[in-house]
Amino acid sequence: MLRYKLFLLLSFFVFVVGIDLNGQEYLTFVYASDCHYGLTREFRGYEASSEEVNAAMIEAIRQLSETDMPLDGGVLQGKRIQGLDFIVNGGDIANRMEDGVQTATESWRQFSKAWLSEPLAYDDEGNVTPIYILAGNHDISNAIGYTKPLYPKTDAECAAQIYNYTMQPTEPISADEFDNTVHKIKFYKIIDGIGFAFCGMWLDFSTRQWLNDVICDTVPTIVFTHDEPDIEAKHLINPHRGHRITSRHGFENLVADTSSVLSQGETAVAEHRQLANFLSNHPTIKAYFHGNTNYNEFYIWHGPDNNIKIPVFRVDSPMKGEYSAFDERLLSFQVVVIDLEEKRMTVRECLWNTDNSPIAWGASSTIEL
Repeated sequence: MLRYKLFLLLSFFVFVVGIDLNGQEYLTFVYASDCHYGLTREFRGYEASSEEVNAAMIEAIRQLSETDMPLDGGVLQGKRIQGLDFIVNGGDIANRMEDGVQTATESWRQFSKAWLSEPLAYDDEGNVTPIYILAGNHDISNAIGYTKPLYPKTDAECAAQIYNYTMQPTEPISADEFDNTVHKIKFYKIIDGIGFAFCGMWLDFSTRQWLNDVICDTVPTIVFTHDEPDIEAKHLINPHRGHRITSRHGFENLVADTSSVLSQGETAVAEHRQLANFLSNHPTIKAYFHGNTNYNEFYIWHGPDNNIKIPVFRVDSPMKGEYSAFDERLLSFQVVVIDLEEKRMTVRECLWNTDNSPIAWGASSTIEL
């Protein structure tokens, strides 16, 4: 009887503090992006709204606590997912308000009802899993205007509420007060000895300056932005006279850097080089997560001069996936597990709409932190 009571006590301890029977501790989170509320897509046999598709993805996130990791050689392979320490949503909460698309205000209402009104998950100790949200190019374009007509011309509600939710300012800002040059997501948090840097659209020069000041150079750090490291030139500030958002030039003025190229169709090599140099000077930045281009991919970014090697994790979109838009069995988000003792991280593609629904496992990648 005593042996049985000791076993129960040990089992309780293992569950509550998030360790396995070998005493190792882990950190687990979900990464998703590009919800694009306001769109519809073919889904499960009919034209479904973004509310319906995102609700199905959220249900899959909730079912992770009943799911075993795959036998893929990664961290916690074959083990049950006990809880989620946090969730990251990488932006483009709203779709851009082009002809026929709902307002950013309505998209934020739908998103907050689905993602924020009740817990999506819990951690190992039964605490509600926090969510960190970035702003994407669609969210910001809705707030500041775009190179093509929007209806209405601007609506900053979604961008302002993303800022309020993640940054938690003492005085929340209103949509009328939103200023994209000021109200950027710049949030750095150390969790269990791992640094997490939530950096809005991209690591532009102002964000690099901020991160340089706050980053802990003795702590491995993981970066999240909406855009990929090799940002598209069109997201930079218009380099032409007046620096305005115009249909003629096509630059969207989303980040702090003025484009070094005069055409938005060119490659912004100088900006890519500046980011590569920054990452090279901060070797404790071990991984980079992004959305925007909407498909699952694990790759190494070498920079334009092939002088760095940083693991990058690109995530799919439930509404605009480059491949999952045409084959919904490829719809996915990412489940990430970090071994805090060995400083190893495994990123897994979680396929949430396959014939083996609700959850199947796709690609995985394990790196050293």
